[in-house]
Amino acid sequence: MKNETILLWGRTPLANPGTKSSGNDGPLHALTDHDYGIFNEHVHVPGHHYDHDHDDDFDEGPLEDNPLWQQDNIFLSTVGIDIGSSSTQVVFSQVHLERQGEALSSRYVVVDRRLLYQSPIFFTPYAGATEIDARGLGALIDQAYHEAEVSPHDVDIGVVLLTGEALRRTNAENIAHVIAHKGGEFLSASAGHHMESNLAAHGSGAVELSGTESSCVLNVDIGGGTTKLALVRSGVLAQTAAFHVGGRLLVWDERRRVTRLEPRATELLTAMDMEVELGDVLSDEVINLLGEKLASTVCQVVSGENSPDTRWLTDMLEVPVDLDTVIFSGGVSEYIADPGVGGHNDIGQSLGNQLRQMLKERSNNYKIKAASGGIRATALGASEFNIQVSGNTGHLSDPGLLLPRKNMPVIRLSIDAGDLSVDSLVGKLNQAFVEFDLSDYEDSALAFEWSGEFDYELLKCFCDAVVVYIESDTARPGQPLYLLFDRDLAQSVGRILTTEYQINRPLLVLDGLRFKDFEFVDLGRIRLPSRTVPVTVKSLIFQSHGMS
Repeated sequence: MKNETILLWGRTPLANPGTKSSGNDGPLHALTDHDYGIFNEHVHVPGHHYDHDHDDDFDEGPLEDNPLWQQDNIFLSTVGIDIGSSSTQVVFSQVHLERQGEALSSRYVVVDRRLLYQSPIFFTPYAGATEIDARGLGALIDQAYHEAEVSPHDVDIGVVLLTGEALRRTNAENIAHVIAHKGGEFLSASAGHHMESNLAAHGSGAVELSGTESSCVLNVDIGGGTTKLALVRSGVLAQTAAFHVGGRLLVWDERRRVTRLEPRATELLTAMDMEVELGDVLSDEVINLLGEKLASTVCQVVSGENSPDTRWLTDMLEVPVDLDTVIFSGGVSEYIADPGVGGHNDIGQSLGNQLRQMLKERSNNYKIKAASGGIRATALGASEFNIQVSGNTGHLSDPGLLLPRKNMPVIRLSIDAGDLSVDSLVGKLNQAFVEFDLSDYEDSALAFEWSGEFDYELLKCFCDAVVVYIESDTARPGQPLYLLFDRDLAQSVGRILTTEYQINRPLLVLDGLRFKDFEFVDLGRIRLPSRTVPVTVKSLIFQSHGMS
């Protein structure tokens, strides 16, 4: 509306258009009125009260203060706590997630991570051969929080990772949950060889390198008790695995007396006709031969040679012939990258030095690179990966009741829109309930991977099946229903279930999320103004790990 004259009387600008000042001064017009969508094409009467002018370079203030920008950009404070066989470390980061608006999607992706603090490398404290020293470990974690000047209330999301020999300790599960509860409301406890391999590949830069170069990259993370492998193709994780080689399988004091001897080290030494026990004084020969054996095992695996001496902790990973790059991360990688790095009275230095020499002597068709994170790769990965944020098109019937939730099992189901029927989907839901023993869990989430097109009729068919399922004897009456989608379906599905079917139970539907089998999720409280839900995805399967 060009050339509109707005009379500006009174002293105090008002933020709401059309409001009156005190008295009979008449309507006011202020800069803040434009925040409410008031038109810019008008003139101000000279001599009257107004607090702004207009030009072609209208300054709308910092972009970060724009409500629309805030809806599309989310910043989360994260923490990664890595409790490994030999070392413990804590990393605090800020993660920037951005909505893929240009792709007409509600999905948020990580676009940047800023390192805020990384702790010193602590030795993981043990209390005897079967337990982690809980008091000592707690003191280390407290020290890291204190030095970072971070309160547990400042942490939005994160992960505690117990790996390698630390995971085998009898109190590992209790330790993880205690620290997770202490570290922050949304901190999750996680463990497992595959997850650690995954996180290390992200923290080391292997995933980024593979995506940038569209290449095949193998990340080899050599820790204190295990070596984790992650094969990445064009930025996508293809396979993970782990085998029993590490730098802390044999540890000694300043007099070379054995203070820690893991069963795997005993097996290898016995196979070489060498008997070593706790308290024995080690010779150079024993250290060199064991280091050579461990290095040879790693070298054979990386070169694709399947040695019967390799103790696989997962299914074997076969290295492809088109491998472009091998990246070494983990504590032992420090010795591979720099022969001058000092040792820590363990077999790691001998392992790393001999592996570096073996790799030089072999004629490899692939490049060898050092990890960007080195020994910190897993903790860096834990602080940046593992995080998703729901799309902003979700449906929550009662956010206060439904959120937050921790350690919910995720049951992933694939839906082919072309073959969708009520009977087939109800059958899948009932089968999942039995196979995953969902009755053991207070809450669980159903995650749907939707393939093909979708329209109202298809979504109504889907909702028909959901209603049949929740009204059956299989589902528990009144239990909250958590539905997760990879596609932008949450708002539509939520509306159909509540308005057309009027289901009589709390309902949460989120989208923009991706899952794999056997995963668990933590759901945080809803965030404003983006109206999104922070999600931690994890592989949390603690089992009884007896010492052997």
